[in-house]
Amino acid sequence: MDRLHEMEVFIAVADAGSFAKAGTRLRISPPAVTRAVSSLEERIGARLLNVLKGSVIRQMVIVVLLFAGLRALLKGLGIWA
Repeated sequence: MDRLHEMEVFIAVADAGSFAKAGTRLRISPPAVTRAVSSLEERIGARLLNVLKGSVIRQMVIVVLLFAGLRALLKGLGIWA
């Protein structure tokens, strides 16, 4: 899976607070969203998101920092609006 795509999906999930809303925003299925986030988590060796009753709970402060950094990177590359 493309690393930039994984980061884009992670940012969408963290921003939307939901895997389903992120999928809608990115026009991909919820299972594809789950696979992308899981792949990114596996790649970096850390769990980034928890799900509680359908909403995404950010794991820790470092996730927020990662989120901000990745969003800035993707915006700089013209991938994220």
